Amino acid sequence: MSFLDEELAKIRKELEGSVEGLEILSTSQHSVQVKIWKTEYKQLRLLIMFPEEYPHTCLMVEVKSKSLPERVMKLIENIAEKEAKKLKGQYQVIQICKVARQFLDENMFIVCADELDAVKSKLLEEGDEIKIKQKAGSFQLTAHKNGYYMNLKFSVTDDYPETNAKVECKSTNFPADLAAMFVRQGVELSRRCVVPPAIEKKGEPPFQVKPSILPAAEYLIKDCIKFYPIAQCSICDNQTFPLDPEDVTQDIRGPVYVEYVYCSHVFHHKCLDRYMKSPPFKGGKKCPICGKRIYHEKWKATPELAEQRWAYQQAKRRELDEVTDFMDF
Repeated sequence: MSFLDEELAKIRKELEGSVEGLEILSTSQHSVQVKIWKTEYKQLRLLIMFPEEYPHTCLMVEVKSKSLPERVMKLIENIAEKEAKKLKGQYQVIQICKVARQFLDENMFIVCADELDAVKSKLLEEGDEIKIKQKAGSFQLTAHKNGYYMNLKFSVTDDYPETNAKVECKSTNFPADLAAMFVRQGVELSRRCVVPPAIEKKGEPPFQVKPSILPAAEYLIKDCIKFYPIAQCSICDNQTFPLDPEDVTQDIRGPVYVEYVYCSHVFHHKCLDRYMKSPPFKGGKKCPICGKRIYHEKWKATPELAEQRWAYQQAKRRELDEVTDFMDF
């Protein structure tokens, strides 16, 4: 029996029991083809070809997958061929399959490699940082703008993208309430990628799960961290945040405390307070930038009550003015 015949016999007898999630698709004197499955999104096919003069020459390996990015497949091919070089003159197929399976086990982000590339190339700027922990399935990024920053942690599980990415803030110098709101919005965007809406709109295509890292990261980095430090107050048109992050107030009633409303525009507290308590009130107060109605926990009075309060304040002011005029007389 030739060396190749012996290895093929060993493959048929031992391979499926040696590598978890492996199925032999075909074996011949020319090649072995296997499927390695970890999750729906982490699966591949290995076409392992026997060259002439094998085993004194290395196996040739081709990786195919419907779910993994092209560059990840090329990386697995390179790793497999490097392993084959170490095994010249020995059985190579079973070890090559073990290496491919190990790669699936130890690299949590292989299904979202394109998303991570997009985060690094499209969202992060000079001075920003990203640290990836493949085995842990997490990465931390720190993004800055004008001295303001957020350090965010994203984590995924083995069934990503079926399960959405988790997002948390590790540190920041944005106001605490505002930073918490940013993260809540990012988490909600992530959740919507995997959970269908409670009420489907007529004419909309059926809901499909989609990757959630990039939508959440794009919102948090582009629409929050990079945007708000240079955003203007929607009333006074001055920059909302102080130039020096050390001057940020955490006093939620302070005059320059940054107020965020649901349409995403920001205001100084004193500016928004004055605006919300001044007419017109009919139909509720509207954002001066986008025209959407303003809803805020600090200003919950109905238009009717707000108008009554304003009228009362005006009447009281007139009385005081009359008393002042009388005393001056």
